[in-house]
This record gives sequence, structure tokens and C-alpha cells, in this order.
Amino acid sequence: MPLDRDEWEALLELRLLPGLGDRALRALLERYGSARAALAAPVGELGEAAVAARGGWRERVRERVRRAVQLLERGDVELLIESDPRYPARLLELRDPPPLLFARGRLELLERPALAIVGTRRPTTYGREVTRALAAGVSAAGVVVVSGLARGIDGEAHGAALDGGTIGVLGCGIDVVYPREHARLVEEVGSRGLLLSEFPPGEPPRQYHFPQRNRLIAALSAGVLVVEATRDSGSLITVEHALDLGREVMAVPGPIGRETSVGANELLRDGATIVLGVGDILNALGLPASAAEGATEGEMRPAPPAIAGEALRLWQVLDDEPRHTDDLAAACGLDAATALVRLLELELGGHARQLSGQRFVRGSGQLMLG
Repeated sequence: MPLDRDEWEALLELRLLPGLGDRALRALLERYGSARAALAAPVGELGEAAVAARGGWRERVRERVRRAVQLLERGDVELLIESDPRYPARLLELRDPPPLLFARGRLELLERPALAIVGTRRPTTYGREVTRALAAGVSAAGVVVVSGLARGIDGEAHGAALDGGTIGVLGCGIDVVYPREHARLVEEVGSRGLLLSEFPPGEPPRQYHFPQRNRLIAALSAGVLVVEATRDSGSLITVEHALDLGREVMAVPGPIGRETSVGANELLRDGATIVLGVGDILNALGLPASAAEGATEGEMRPAPPAIAGEALRLWQVLDDEPRHTDDLAAACGLDAATALVRLLELELGGHARQLSGQRFVRGSGQLMLG
């Protein structure tokens, strides 16, 4: 370990000191050269809130510091500071990079191209399927999938990318499981991928932690993909950070009028890159499409070999829910007349089924002979 136990303890004490923010902590470390020296600084250097709390503070957090040091000594968790060569260089592009970072798992994943996949906590079946397909596809191409281990799109993205590599950024301490139903997924990501947190071990999830976490998700990634999001989705905070950092912003189109499609569709209206398959993502990230190892444009689910081009784009967005021709056309960036022609072709091949009012659903694949 690059740091000894005394320095670990001093760093954790400073990080937990009430009223001492990240910028103030960074300034103290720069001024005094070490956490131990900073902790011994005159109380006036630590801020008014810290001065008021310092007397009773150490006793209350002693157990938290001891618990964290035990994790570090066992090797379960790594503690990274900005001067550590293992600290993610991408985070240094932030105006306020975390002075401390807790990591568990494969640090080498930080050196590979990365894509953030984010979205609603309440995705549709379509959103779940698309997320799994795209996450698996880019993972097979060597791209690390980054997300926040939340319910919904985050969890689907992590689960599909476990074989290739995935990074989970937490809004709580690295030893805290949240949400509880993701206990197994968190364990998998920590052992097969990488868990990261800027919060000290034992820190519970708090509402204001998650917007803070989202800036790390954006910074660690070359681009952010939104699959499904409502207009007020927290995933759009990740997009804002991505734009500030000059990262690529992408979105998967969804049905007009569906609440979970509003956020992604508005991003597309405002200039985000449309994603209809793995190839779109690789192109946006400046990676060769051949890196997908067979994951071709539009390959969100295995397509019948006879379907290609515009028909393939339409077939990908069809499901068991009836959708009007105009809706399907808008989702695929086609005019209504072209979409109708291609849908009729799909119907003739048994790959789509037309209902009343020019509404279509996914077909059985059996040829329509009349």
C-alpha cells in the first residue's frame, strides 16, 4: 500500500470532519504535505464548523475510522489520492475531483475506453432489453460500462457487462449495499469489475450524494448513453456533467407519449447522437465498428438474416405493444410513408403484424402467404 496506517487514519479523520469540504481538504493537504500534518494544523485552518465540532467529533467517528482502516489493511478496499498514479486521470478534468477515492476490484479497468449507460429506475421491457443488448455489445468490443448501480437501467447495464468489465460508482460508502436488492450484483461488480466511491466506508446513501456521484460517472466515461429517462430523471444530471466535460452524449429513441421516453427523445431533439445499435456507439466514441466482434448496427436483439437497413431499424423497435406507423417512423428517423412501406415488407415476411388503425406489433417470423 502506498500509504501507512497513520496516514490513512489522518485522511479519514479529515474527510469526516464536519464543515471541511473537499476543496478545503485538498488545500490543507497541499499546504501541509500530509494528512497527519494537516490534522495537527491550528484549529483556525479547519473552518468554523470544524472548530465547533472538533471536540466531540473524534469520539463519535472513531469506530468508523477503525472500520475503514481494517478494510484497507485486509486489502478489500484501496484508498486512492490524487498523487497516487493509480488515481483515475479522467477525474482530474473535474473542477472538484474527489481528494479521496475508495476502490474495490480491477483498477486496470480505469485505463480502458468507457461508456456510461444511465436511465430511469422504472424502465419498460423494451428499455431493459435494449440496455442489456447494448451493454453486452459494447462490452464485447472492449468498452467498459460505467453506471451507478441504481435500480432499473443501471442494474441492467452492469449485469450485461460483467464478462467484459463494468465500473459501479456508488452514492454511499463502498462497504454499504444500496439498494438492498442489488446485494448480489454489487458483490459481482466488486469481484469481476470495479466499485468506486468518494464517500468514506460506512457512509449511508443520502439524497444529495447521488447528483455528486453522477459527475464521477460522466468524468470516467468517454460518452454517456441515455436509454430511457423521464424529463426530471437524475440521469440527465449525468448528461449535464458530460456536456460540461465535452463528453459525447447519446440516446436511444423511444415511443412518443411514453413518460420514460421524454428525456431521451428531447436529448435527440437537442442534438444528441441517436443510437440504434452498437455500431452507433462505437462510431461516436471514435472506435472501429469491427471491434464489436460481430455486433453490427441495429443489433439490439438477434435479427432475422433477411432484414436490413430501414426495415431492420423498424423491426428493432417493434414489440408486443401496438404502435402507430407515425410513432415507429419518428422513433427510427424515417418519414411516415417510407416507414409504412418497410412495415408492410416486414408484414409480408411475417416479421410484423398489422392491427387496425395502422398499428403494428412484432410478428412471429412465419411468412404471410395470404
